[in-house]
Amino acid sequence: MSFLGIGLPEIVLVLIIAVIIVGPQRLPEVAVQIARALRYLRSYATDATSQMRTELNELTKEYDEVRKELRDFRQAVLKDVSSVSEDIDRTLQESQTSIEPSAEPSPEKRQPEGSESA
Repeated sequence: MSFLGIGLPEIVLVLIIAVIIVGPQRLPEVAVQIARALRYLRSYATDATSQMRTELNELTKEYDEVRKELRDFRQAVLKDVSSVSEDIDRTLQESQTSIEPSAEPSPEKRQPEGSESA
């Protein structure tokens, strides 16, 4: 039998020392006080654990909300950037079609400088 790494011989030794120090008359009273202290510590630990779980759950909910907001924001930005990119591409294509026909003819299509047609 092992309780917190303490075996039966160690427990018996502690009980013998407790009887010697406290005395047989006061031993039951001290045992009750120790039991009360352990019960109080156990309830305190349970309450602290419960409070920590509650706080952790609240933080987890807030974290999930922030992640959702960031995801939505990222999608909105990507959609806007895509829309702007499409507008720029469309404008560039339109400007190229309007610029290319008005550009000077290529050198092969030009007439030689010395020969002018009347």
